[in-house]
Amino acid sequence: MSDKARTKRLWDGFRLTPEEWQIIDTYQGSVCAFCQKRQRSGIRLATDHDHKTGLVRGLLCSQCNRLLGRLERQYGAGIIDALVRIQSYIMHPSAVSALGKSVFGFPGRIGTKRHRAAVKKGTF
Repeated sequence: MSDKARTKRLWDGFRLTPEEWQIIDTYQGSVCAFCQKRQRSGIRLATDHDHKTGLVRGLLCSQCNRLLGRLERQYGAGIIDALVRIQSYIMHPSAVSALGKSVFGFPGRIGTKRHRAAVKKGTF
């Protein structure tokens, strides 16, 4: 994208100048505000904004930007409550409370070649 096109896109979409965008990028250390990773080589971080108010919130990698968009579409105004429930679920799994013990399954994606091989070998 040319500098002129980028300047127009930043202004038309977010009311930001390239210099203001760079200030945000520098403030965040050129990493995603969520995962703290750099965007893939040659691609800038996405400019995240609230779709209801237009508030520019910061810069996210493309994966985190899509994740946040999905969460906002799913939960709307209740997103904060949902994230608190997600945190609670991860920190205090309901299965452990229900069973009174921790049960460990296959450490990875189920149904993959690696999973099927481990089941076949009896190593899992």
